[in-house]
Amino acid sequence: MLSEKQKDRAATVVIRVGGILVILVVVAIVVNIGLEALPLFEGASSGPLDRQGGAQEAVLAGSDPRRELVWVLTRSGRIEFPADPARDAIDLTGAAPVVAADLEIDGRIAVLDGSGRLSVGSLRFRDEWADGQRTTSVRWRPSAEPLELGSDRRWQGVTATGSDEGAVAAVAWDADGQLASAAWDGDRERWELSPPLAVEGGVSAAAIAQDLGTLAVAGAGGRLRVLTLPALEELEVEGVGAPIARARFLIGGGTLVAAGRDGSVAILLEVPRVAITNRSTQPLAIGDRALAPGASATVWDDELSQRLGARPNVELATATPVWRVVRTAAGTGSAATVIGPGHRRRDFVIGSADGSVALYYSTSGRRLLAERWSDAPVAALALDLKGDGAVAVAGGELLRRSIANPHPEVSLRTLFLPVHYEGHASGKWVWQTTGGSDAFEPKMSLWPLIFGTLKATLYALLLSVPLALAAAVYVSQLAPARLQTVIKPTLELMAAVPSVVVGFLAALWLAPRLEAALLASLVGAAALPLAVVAALALWRIVPAGLRRRIPIGGELVVVAISAVGVVTAAVLLTDPVESVLFGGDFQRFLFTEWGVRYDQRNSLVVGIALGFAVMPVIFTIAEDACSAVPQSLISASRALGATRWQTAVRLVVPAASPGLFAAVMLGLGRAVGETMIVLMAAGNTPLLDLSAFNGMRTMSAAIAVEIPEAPVGSTLFRVLFLTGILLFAFTLLVTTAADVVGSYLRKRYARF
Repeated sequence: MLSEKQKDRAATVVIRVGGILVILVVVAIVVNIGLEALPLFEGASSGPLDRQGGAQEAVLAGSDPRRELVWVLTRSGRIEFPADPARDAIDLTGAAPVVAADLEIDGRIAVLDGSGRLSVGSLRFRDEWADGQRTTSVRWRPSAEPLELGSDRRWQGVTATGSDEGAVAAVAWDADGQLASAAWDGDRERWELSPPLAVEGGVSAAAIAQDLGTLAVAGAGGRLRVLTLPALEELEVEGVGAPIARARFLIGGGTLVAAGRDGSVAILLEVPRVAITNRSTQPLAIGDRALAPGASATVWDDELSQRLGARPNVELATATPVWRVVRTAAGTGSAATVIGPGHRRRDFVIGSADGSVALYYSTSGRRLLAERWSDAPVAALALDLKGDGAVAVAGGELLRRSIANPHPEVSLRTLFLPVHYEGHASGKWVWQTTGGSDAFEPKMSLWPLIFGTLKATLYALLLSVPLALAAAVYVSQLAPARLQTVIKPTLELMAAVPSVVVGFLAALWLAPRLEAALLASLVGAAALPLAVVAALALWRIVPAGLRRRIPIGGELVVVAISAVGVVTAAVLLTDPVESVLFGGDFQRFLFTEWGVRYDQRNSLVVGIALGFAVMPVIFTIAEDACSAVPQSLISASRALGATRWQTAVRLVVPAASPGLFAAVMLGLGRAVGETMIVLMAAGNTPLLDLSAFNGMRTMSAAIAVEIPEAPVGSTLFRVLFLTGILLFAFTLLVTTAADVVGSYLRKRYARF
């Protein structure tokens, strides 16, 4: 048999080991989450360089989707396969030599031969199986009929791209700087030529956007021009400083990469503009200026235009966009010779005159790789279909290299700083991880999630903290015993209500009723505290002798009558007030006059529901802290003539302040980590707006919604793990603050 001392030692060991194991498990979980997020900040890497000769006449190069079959387009107009000499070559031009060729994002190839004949098409790779063996066949698929541009001009370059509907746009230029543009109508099956355009000084490069409506031209003098197609009207370009050597549109067509002759790299976006006309008889405020009646102005801020567009007598119209440099990236060291855009995302490679190749991502503006592939200028360069490799031609050699670039979309800048995305007039924090097309630009700024978490917590604490602390002080110090036995168990039982039930009721019962009685709810919520204060003030006016004859707790009857009266008045007076002051529709008034949109699932709903869930936690701990104040101190205070209210405010609250602060901090932690209530009642709209009438998306809700759809190891998958780390860090910060402040308060009020 073990002695009592041995049992104590054994229990001590078990408790210590258990505590250490718990700590180790928590640390292991945090480390595992951190390891999942860490690859986000690793740069790109490349494999060994594979060199093959026999590419002296190659003008274009590429590979199949599997990266197994490399092809080159030679000066003689033939598609050849250097790694598979037995495979038959594909003749594109017959006996005519190639003058210029171009490879676009969608794999479309444009070839201009010496006779002035333009051919546009693409290579189609098809897997065939025989006897369990896979072989890949290649064929040329024309996108349009050949276009005869004429052999009487000294053609120098060509570019072409097409749409999924079968339309094709092509532009060729000659040594005299004359542009010839044409569009293939897939329905009529014919080319339509546009009037020629002369570019002063000549053309060094050109590119067409995927929407077939925009053309970028780098002049021989280094000037970058952006034109509309097919009208060839010039658009305004801002911020381009260095002379431009090459320009290229990225997937989607809203981003233009301009590489300078000095090695600089600029990223331009199409910035939308809106023309606003004031049709009213009063001046219209636009930012820091006023628009006179009948006058018009062009604005950049799309949010401002949305707010103004909701007002009567304000006319909005789409204005001509401007192409603006929004980011610059680290340079390549020498003049760019070719730009190879990515096929599925906004990455691109730039080949330079010194034989170097650099990999970039446009949204983040990061240079992910910079390597020297050859001593000769890069003549042709293309990213593989999946962005996991690149093919180049330099110095008569065919160069191949694998690339590992799993998370180019993410950097500290894109996660925490405003980013200028396509379609926006300025930099913004945006969380939008999915879209409806392959050209969608992922937006993974964490600030909307962090802001939404803090916003939901703020509205929940605004409701729960005053009520819970007041209830705790009242129940522990002022309420009669019969009320204590009812109020305390009732509030503690509220903690047993599942979060999903609270969220369900908030979303499907509370939200529509709050929307239907919005003005009455706001008036009642503002007047109710004033009514309570007024009722207590009236209670103090009652003669002391009469108050003594009323049982303890009788003041609640006065407060209840006052509260019922205020709520009844708010309900009865709302409709007349709304008709007179707000035109009968308070929500419409908010939108048209103040630009505030009311969403049914908003911060008010979240504040009420989340406050309901947090209140029991704060009340229980705060009530225990107040009840723990020694009764001898309370009796001494009463013996010295202090009232119960004076004793509660000046003695109990300071003495219990460490516990009260801990209660608030635990409620804060509960609100921050809540998932189901904000998931169901907040609307899941990641907005940066403190308005109580719209929703939010919290970090926990984002994880719950998107982690099931995020492919394992993808960028979104790891960003959600990073969000979990931030959520844990925030909770740890709150807990640490509670401990530090609690220790300070205990020392300060140790005399109690």
